[in-house]
Amino acid sequence: MRLTTIIIACILSFTLSGQDALMEAYQSEDYPLALRLAKECIELDSNNYQCYEKAGLAAFRLGNFLECKNALLKAEEIQPENKLVLKQLASVYEQEENVPKAIKYYNQLLKQDSLNAVYTRKLGQLFMKADMMHDAFPYFAKAYSLNANDFYTIKGMVEILTTNKQYELADSILTEALIVDSTNIQFTLLSARSAYIQKKYNKTIEQIESLRGRLDLNNYYNKMTGFSYLQVDSLDRAIFHLSKSLVDEPRPEHASYYLGIAYEKKGEPELALEYYEKALMAGISKDTDLYHRQLAKLHKEKNQLKKAIHHYTEATKYDDDPLLWFLLAQVCDDYYKDKNIAIRYYKKFSDSDHENKSYKKYARERSMYLKEQVHLSSK
Repeated sequence: MRLTTIIIACILSFTLSGQDALMEAYQSEDYPLALRLAKECIELDSNNYQCYEKAGLAAFRLGNFLECKNALLKAEEIQPENKLVLKQLASVYEQEENVPKAIKYYNQLLKQDSLNAVYTRKLGQLFMKADMMHDAFPYFAKAYSLNANDFYTIKGMVEILTTNKQYELADSILTEALIVDSTNIQFTLLSARSAYIQKKYNKTIEQIESLRGRLDLNNYYNKMTGFSYLQVDSLDRAIFHLSKSLVDEPRPEHASYYLGIAYEKKGEPELALEYYEKALMAGISKDTDLYHRQLAKLHKEKNQLKKAIHHYTEATKYDDDPLLWFLLAQVCDDYYKDKNIAIRYYKKFSDSDHENKSYKKYARERSMYLKEQVHLSSK
């Protein structure tokens, strides 16, 4: 019995000295040593909360999330409501993008501290990441009521409100935020984006230009700014920003199309054709028909009717707009000696549900005239 008592005392003494060394290693940020000592401590005492906690924290510092979770989950078993463990587990799962687990632990933290603005906002961000906007918004709203100056809360609120087309409320929040911190570049960009979505192009330009000299715009904001300038017919500025948006751009489709429009408006059809072709080559969106339409229009203006026919024909593959049959009929009417081709397209348009009565009347009358010409030429 005495021997057993002595052995237990020795183990206890070793464990206590080991824990001192563990604490010293952790506090001096020697995390590899701290993790090793924590594991040794666990081998001696498998129910020692402090050893599991320090093992988890040291592993987290080393970026070893697997060991971190294993240790902290054991620590949680020993002390289920320990805030430090819950907070660290929430952080690990958040960084792993394991959204359900992260939500679970932030909810546990919020139960302990219902007025914690950070935990509340974190839940809003996690539900937003899961594309559950309806669930995310109440958390952002509560977080905003707790701390109206939190950048991440403001950003989340504005993004959800903008998505829901609640522009007035989103803009009022941004206005307040900019009053508090007029130097915040992200608030200005959010304000510009909100204006852009609302098609307030002058305000978009005003907000972006206020950042001149303070920020190099990325491709998204260059494209947004270029398109805004295009809408107010400031063509050179539009071309400048749209061209910048194409640098190392993996999806050049829309910027190329807008550049085509800008050059067409400037009266430079060759460059317009070049960029419409680039948009078409990059085209993966539902707008492919637009690129074919613009190319067909420019080729028709240049009297390159065969190319115009090709692009109008291609456009019909991507869009069922009956007007395309009318436009195709006109070009075929001018290009082909065989008027039956044009007659066929005029008929397709006449039989469609297009609402333009003038075009319908023209198509019927032109078709009748061409049929007479075909009949006379066959005699």
